[in-house]
Amino acid sequence: MTKYSKILIPTIYLGVIAVMVMSVILVLSGVKSYISDKPSYEWTLDNVFEDETIPVVKESNDIIIRPYLSENIKVLRYFYDFESDDEKKQMSSLIVYGDTYMQNNGVDYSSDEDFDVIAILDGEVISVEDNEIYGKVVTIQHNDNLKTTYSNVKDVLVAVGYKVSQGEIIATSDKSKLDNNVNAMLHFEVSYKNNLIDPESLYTLSVSELQ
Repeated sequence: MTKYSKILIPTIYLGVIAVMVMSVILVLSGVKSYISDKPSYEWTLDNVFEDETIPVVKESNDIIIRPYLSENIKVLRYFYDFESDDEKKQMSSLIVYGDTYMQNNGVDYSSDEDFDVIAILDGEVISVEDNEIYGKVVTIQHNDNLKTTYSNVKDVLVAVGYKVSQGEIIATSDKSKLDNNVNAMLHFEVSYKNNLIDPESLYTLSVSELQ
C-alpha cells in the first residue's frame, strides 16, 4: 500500500497541476479571441452598449436645406431674375421702399407668426449687423464659394466667429418694415462665387454640385 501511495500521490498532484495549466491556457485563449473578434463600435447617443444596439455614426450632410423649420411658410417675394420671361414673377420680385422700386436680391419668406430661422449648411458666422431696411442681418460663410445672409431677424443666437451646424437655430423672424401687414418675415440671400443667385434653385442640391 505504501508503495502505491508513493506513486499515486505525485500522480494526483501532477494531474491537478496539468488541469490548472490547461484551464489558464483556455482562459487566455478565450480572452485573446474575444479581443480580436470584438466589434469596433462607435458610441450610441446615450453612450450605452446593448446587444441589439446599432452603432450611431454621425455623417456630414451637404444637402442644402431651407432656412426655416415651420411648414406654415409662404413666399412673399421671389428672387428677381432679369433673364426670366415670366413678367408676373418679375413684378412680384420688386421691392417698394418709399418712392423707390428695388429688385429683390433674395427670397422673402413670410408667416402669420414668428418662426425659427436655421442655417442651411454648416459654416461660420462672419457678420451680425443692423440694416436700415432689414433690421438684424446675419451672414454665414459655408465654404470659399458659398455664403448666405439671413435678414429681417431678431433674437439672434450667434455671434461673429461662431461655428454653426446645419439646421441649427440662429435667430427668429421679425416684422417687416417693407410690409406692415406681414407679421413675420425672413429675407434670405445666397451668394455663390460672389454672385447673388436664386435660393429657391438650391434646395435639395448638394454642395458638391455647386463646385
